[in-house]
Amino acid sequence: MLGSPPLLAGLVILGFFLGIAILSSNWYPGNPAFLPAHLQTTRECLLPPGPTLRLVPFEWGSHPLGVTGIAGFDVLQGLIMGSRWDLALIALIVFPAALVGGVVGTVAGGMGGWLDDVLAGLTDVFLAVPEFVLTLVALIFFLPLVPPPDRLWAFALILNLVLWAPYARGVQARARSVATRPFVEAARASGATKNRVLFRHILPNSLFPIFSQIPTTVATIFVLLGGLQYAVVEYFSANSLYPCQVLPAALSVLPSPQFPEWTWVMANGAAAWLPSASGLDPWWGYTFPAFWILLFGLGVTLLCDGLAQLSNPRN
Repeated sequence: MLGSPPLLAGLVILGFFLGIAILSSNWYPGNPAFLPAHLQTTRECLLPPGPTLRLVPFEWGSHPLGVTGIAGFDVLQGLIMGSRWDLALIALIVFPAALVGGVVGTVAGGMGGWLDDVLAGLTDVFLAVPEFVLTLVALIFFLPLVPPPDRLWAFALILNLVLWAPYARGVQARARSVATRPFVEAARASGATKNRVLFRHILPNSLFPIFSQIPTTVATIFVLLGGLQYAVVEYFSANSLYPCQVLPAALSVLPSPQFPEWTWVMANGAAAWLPSASGLDPWWGYTFPAFWILLFGLGVTLLCDGLAQLSNPRN
């Protein structure tokens, strides 16, 4: 691990986000699921970043990254308070999808025969339709039945039902090759059971496609979540007389319009660009959240690249 610079860099970056998530309640006490509106009395809910940073940039009245439009959210507060929720959401999506896909791919590639054909066909069915289409259809029929406090976790469940297939396909292809290796044949000849051969010899040597797929899954999560949030905020801001009013969340996957979430903060900032009557481009509303998400994605990519190098059985 010490000889893998990408792995160490990924651990440092993700450790930074984990520390932010842990300390967010100390910097911003109060309801962690409620993002207060800082500017509710002005026509344009825009406030550019301050020229200097205070020693305590998290105190009330200090907006070092500015205030974004539509609902008057403090950008820094939204990113910090949203860290715990976004990290939890990604973990609830990535780990189950990787686990299910890894098991299905290992069983399919390691067992072979008709079971391989059936599982491969099932995987191809999910891969044939884009994730956005499947997710959107599921949200249309399933989301209205879910209470608002549980909608974010329902979104995670829906993505779990979709995003396991790429993991299964990658592991399945690798498991087919590993199943014919001499050490696997030796294990079978020594009397090892099928389960031991699958999960002791084939699965550990077929893991590196999982680490290669995780960054793509994280990107898909942000694209789907961000696209849905931007559509909601654009719809209500276009039909609202007052940009500062609290937006309803009838079509949102978030529990409330004040819920701190990275793509929600970025969507508010991006939607505030067009309604700006003063001609001011509120670049801080979407630039800082985009950089924040980009930095997190870089950490995930570096970590997974290092883990893929360690788990790749090339020797």
